[in-house]
Amino acid sequence: MSVSSRSVLDNVTLPHSALYKGRFGRIFRNLEKWAPPLQPGDPARLPDSVVVDRLRKFATDEMSESDPPPAMDNDKIPAGYTYFGQFVDHDITFDPTSSLERANDPNKLNNFRTPRLDLDCLYGEGPSDEPFMYDNKRGGMFLIGTVNEAGSSEPDLPRNSQGRALIGDMRNDENAIVSQIQLSMLRLHNRILEELMFPAAMGTPAQAEFEMDGAKFAQAQRILRWFYQYVVWNDWVKKLIKDDLWNTLLELKDGIYVCGNRFYKWKHQPFIPIEFSVAAYRFGHSMVRPGYQVNLNNDVGLGFGVEKPIFNPDGTGANDLRGFRFFQHKHTVQWDWFFEFQSSGSPFPQPTRKIDPKLSSAIFKVGEGPKNPDEGGEKVNHLAFLNLLRSWRIGLPTGTAVARRMGFDPITITDGHEDTLWHYILKEARAMPGANSGKMLGNVGGTIVGEVFAGLLFGDPRSYVKIDPNWTPADEPALTAIFEQERAGGPTTTPELGGDWQVADLLRAAGAPVDGADVAATIATGAN
Repeated sequence: MSVSSRSVLDNVTLPHSALYKGRFGRIFRNLEKWAPPLQPGDPARLPDSVVVDRLRKFATDEMSESDPPPAMDNDKIPAGYTYFGQFVDHDITFDPTSSLERANDPNKLNNFRTPRLDLDCLYGEGPSDEPFMYDNKRGGMFLIGTVNEAGSSEPDLPRNSQGRALIGDMRNDENAIVSQIQLSMLRLHNRILEELMFPAAMGTPAQAEFEMDGAKFAQAQRILRWFYQYVVWNDWVKKLIKDDLWNTLLELKDGIYVCGNRFYKWKHQPFIPIEFSVAAYRFGHSMVRPGYQVNLNNDVGLGFGVEKPIFNPDGTGANDLRGFRFFQHKHTVQWDWFFEFQSSGSPFPQPTRKIDPKLSSAIFKVGEGPKNPDEGGEKVNHLAFLNLLRSWRIGLPTGTAVARRMGFDPITITDGHEDTLWHYILKEARAMPGANSGKMLGNVGGTIVGEVFAGLLFGDPRSYVKIDPNWTPADEPALTAIFEQERAGGPTTTPELGGDWQVADLLRAAGAPVDGADVAATIATGAN
């Protein structure tokens, strides 16, 4: 890419406030809203308490996974993408203000994340405003922690004395897998910045100190953001939606991208639609496996064939992979068990669960704050119930109405609860024909997810889509130098698996532990 094309960045018009976030909104403003189905003898409008009870019963009776594996497995999408998708969600949406106790107007809800794939969940407001995340002796580098075990060098997120992660978005410490993705992204930023500052040294010793270089920090941000944006669109989204749809949403014509969105549009800047955040993008909840094989360390209760639950259904937190605490010793994730690498071999990478209306036992119950003090313990609910309740409270349209507005023949609805947009999208995915059943999104879900990501990239004046449409990670000398180190003389400008760049390439560039030998070295020395 030419220097002149990057100089356009200096003249881009962006919101003036460094604290700019965004708003939620609607794609479909005038469609029929979902209403709870009535039964014989019901009044025209059900009391809220009756609706809540019926939603809870439907979620419990109809949305709990029962078929044994491998009937519920999705071998098209490896298990790691569930948590990469969670990381992406935390980069573009955060709604701490809406309530499940009352109706909500999405046009009045603030999104506390920027509606851009800009990694604000990683960078926060930057070293000046949030210095606790950065190393004040190595200017512009993120702090990297170690596992809270005497003498351990095993890398972890930086944490306070109570085990809470010091990161740009607390939700990226919700479980061990997403926290290790956050850690990998921190390390990749550090590697890129180090390469920019010391290009001939192949890195610099950890004890070396240096001042902040604002220009190089901004360049490292851009490189990482573009690499991340590239794999979100060309790997993650492409896995989820039909090829003919993906090909039309961002189409390169005469050297520039043209956005082919039909429904998700805006006047000035992109927003996050509730049809996406409350319904379509929550398809990922159905992809969560009951448990995961993490690495070969059988001395800490892991090992080949041992699946550890992401959340222990009993709610105690014992023997599971939940976060918001000190990272468990020797639980470093072996990534070729979660994503396809050259070193992966059957039965790895582990598959996701199918995209369908069934949720696994691992997330059957989620915490929802304390109970009445007289009852003690924590109030828990079926996650499916909470999603259905939120859909009703926020006034989502029916799946059938959205399908018709898009020009698709609606799928068959046998119970009125199934027409909540979230459930409709899950059922639509299961109704995909043949080998694609439950393995990708259908017409309505795919259109919403695809158009929102295409729109976020197209509407961001600093994305690679707008600044340098032909860009690929191979165009960055800093990245090719990093791959030269990682691949020991192997190819530096081609992806791990050939084809296009994937999440696996982000992890490889970060120096994340890919195979068993890497995990052992990482635990022993802190580096592969």
